[in-house]
Amino acid sequence: MRSRDSAHRVKWWQDVPLIGLWALFAVTLVAMIVVSSIRQLSQLEVVLFQVVTLATGLLGSYRFGRNAAQHAAYDVVRPHARSALRSILTLHDSLYRLSHRIEDMKGENADHRLDLVQAVVEEQIPLGFSAVEDWRDVAPGDVDEVVEKWPPERRSENDGHTG
Repeated sequence: MRSRDSAHRVKWWQDVPLIGLWALFAVTLVAMIVVSSIRQLSQLEVVLFQVVTLATGLLGSYRFGRNAAQHAAYDVVRPHARSALRSILTLHDSLYRLSHRIEDMKGENADHRLDLVQAVVEEQIPLGFSAVEDWRDVAPGDVDEVVEKWPPERRSENDGHTG
């Protein structure tokens, strides 16, 4: 199973403003220490240092808060992803079996209405694959785990069309 960090991998360029601000803070801190060791800091220098400190703290809080919120949302959604995926796979299987049963009935009976019913059923089967891929966007590791546990004979990768 993939880790949750791989599901929420952050692009490196999203952290450039934060890294830049921290670098600015570090340079400002060193400059303030050097200047304060030589002479008394002016009020303007102290205020500028406080502004840089405030900006760094706010941006850091925002970034870490956003990461925490994403991980918390993932932890809330993850259990639902497994149960919803099992339901989707079960519905997909039942539609696939219904499509095969209609195909068998068409051999016994020449009723053309069965073609219409089978077409409706077969149009619903690919929605199961689409729903699995939608859940894969939310919780990829969990989807892979549930699909791997699903019996191989029921994991057909076709689009469901029998005709």
